[in-house]
Amino acid sequence: MSIIYPTLHLLARPTATPSSLSVTRASAATCVSALGRVETVPADTLRHDFDPDTGAYRGWLVEEARTNAILHSETFSDVLWVTDAASVATGSVTAPDGVGAADLITENSASAIHALYQEDLSFTAGQAYALSIFARSNGRERLQVILPSTAFGAVQSAVFNLVAGTVDATEGTPSVTMEALADGWYRCAITATATITVALAPVHFRLRDTTGFSTYTGDGSSGVHVWGAQLEAGTGPTSYIPTAATTATRAADQVTLALADGAFNPFEGSFLVRGTVPAGQSATLADLHDGTTSNSLSVTLDASGGGSADVTVISGGATVASFSASGVTGGAQVRCAVGFAADDFALVLTGAAEVADTDGAVPSGLTTLTLGGAADGTVGPRCWVRQIGLFPRRMAEPDLQTITV
Repeated sequence: MSIIYPTLHLLARPTATPSSLSVTRASAATCVSALGRVETVPADTLRHDFDPDTGAYRGWLVEEARTNAILHSETFSDVLWVTDAASVATGSVTAPDGVGAADLITENSASAIHALYQEDLSFTAGQAYALSIFARSNGRERLQVILPSTAFGAVQSAVFNLVAGTVDATEGTPSVTMEALADGWYRCAITATATITVALAPVHFRLRDTTGFSTYTGDGSSGVHVWGAQLEAGTGPTSYIPTAATTATRAADQVTLALADGAFNPFEGSFLVRGTVPAGQSATLADLHDGTTSNSLSVTLDASGGGSADVTVISGGATVASFSASGVTGGAQVRCAVGFAADDFALVLTGAAEVADTDGAVPSGLTTLTLGGAADGTVGPRCWVRQIGLFPRRMAEPDLQTITV
């Protein structure tokens, strides 16, 4: 391999934010620290995110705007939260942010459903919703997270084992995620698409006994610590958005870089992209463009369906090349590289054989790099960007393979 140095190289590192990046977000936001804690980052600040379980650095977190519709997301003693055959004790243990205190829901001794729920939530038919909560066992190891049949046609739920760290059962067809954090906490989430528009409907969190039943005779002392309940419209859960007496919105991340003179060769080049998307989701990790949608070269990771890296090339307002390579897994970091020249485009994913497209012009006048989104302002819904490289030559297949392994 001949040594070709990049004209642009961005490498996400935990302690550094490139001064050349423009970061705009009109609100504070959260991410996960190296200690597995949920931490708050000020507005207009890049978020460095870590795997909550392993502590591995995931890169720059970029997300679309989302709103948490649940009120008093950390204060389960508020009158908006209703209990059945259970009680709530405030401030029982340290919360997942390592600063605040989490509440405790404890079953009583009745033979009943032992639950915590909030009513008066609205749902729109055809819209996906993600319901999540941070939970930790306190003698009762199972928690069921439930979206209502009145909005989803049938109950959508999952039973989370907070001791084993597993999903024991599901009802309906929800997408389910369970993330381990520090100190025995888990973030338990389900996602489903509403089929009925309703203005007032509840979401439930139910304790389950050792055999998995929701109706059982409680012992009067077992329960689950809870914190950070969230209901958001969108595919899959995103970073936690705290609420009090009103809903709260996390603004979208807009992360861009103005290309310096000489950074982009208008005749040929190679484009290295490294990053991650969650399971079941798709996001554009990087888009080179001219400030409009008329000329661009974008790389999208799609972890829904078969899982692929997708390249779209637009020149003069027309799509001149569009091709994909399979092999993307949700939650797993991916390296891919695009080689480009007139009538000579190729994509290599993690060292595999290139996928070629031999027709199309190189887009002209590219001046801007957008991370985690596209020139039209679309962001996410969620991705992590780890590395970007722009090279002044169209590399041959062996060289593209070398830089992606």
